[in-house]
Amino acid sequence: MRHAFQKIARVSFSFLLILLRIIPYPAFRGLARIVFGVMYALSPKMRRIARESLDIAFGSAMSPEEKSRIAKSAYFNLSLGLADVARAASCPGFADRRFHFEGRENLDVALKKGKGAVLCIAHFGPFAAMVYKFIEAGYPVGIVMRPLRNQYFKDRIMEEGTRQGLNPVYSVPVRGCVLESLRALEAGRVLFMPVDQNYGSAGRIFVDFFGRKVGTAPGPVAYALKTGAPVLFAYALPLKTGGFRILIEPEIPLMKKATDRETLVYNMAVVTSRVEALVRQYPDQWSWMHRRWKAVPKDGEI
Repeated sequence: MRHAFQKIARVSFSFLLILLRIIPYPAFRGLARIVFGVMYALSPKMRRIARESLDIAFGSAMSPEEKSRIAKSAYFNLSLGLADVARAASCPGFADRRFHFEGRENLDVALKKGKGAVLCIAHFGPFAAMVYKFIEAGYPVGIVMRPLRNQYFKDRIMEEGTRQGLNPVYSVPVRGCVLESLRALEAGRVLFMPVDQNYGSAGRIFVDFFGRKVGTAPGPVAYALKTGAPVLFAYALPLKTGGFRILIEPEIPLMKKATDRETLVYNMAVVTSRVEALVRQYPDQWSWMHRRWKAVPKDGEI
């Protein structure tokens, strides 16, 4: 049953992406809401994961009804954000119209150091689509991401995005990801790195997130320390008039601690605290359908 649903979901999403090239964008978003609504209703596992995540984060401080509302809104925001990726990849100029910068000078100052920049992002709002705004603004970018499963997205959308200058850095194999990330920074790129997903592989560290330890990849800080690249945090917030504003925060100063591992833990905790503050303020914009708290520290692991 689960595999059948996944196949239907992949086919439905591929169909939507094809329609994106044919019908006007407002009509597409209306149709997408209907399709995503059906997919959400038919996915009890996804709803359960979202509810479990919200229970961990907010406990009894939030009512069951509010948690259900947030879970559904978050799903729609994430799904429509992925649809915007397809639109941005296939329609040059779309991202420039839909997104507006705030704090762009922070990135420009960081890039003047000539070391590239590590731009930490979360699975928040249209996190992937906003990258195209940076491309259209002339920034050389790279983005660390997992290999895609949707074949249409992989073959068509990513092909067009790469042609525009997306430069994906795939997270597996890990060694390849490390080498490509370092090359991107050495080339002066803005390297987008998601920092809010469970990481259970070797080299993981644990930091606090909503009062509990979460397995975290130390890459952003590790790469910055190795290359001298500055670390920043960016996200997109919806505007009442439509579209989004991209907020780029000032450079996060890295602090050295007694050991390399303590340095990684301390600074990734600072980055993660930025994500938590953002999610607390806008919970319906974050992806609760992910088991962020899945990894558990072993004895002696920090």
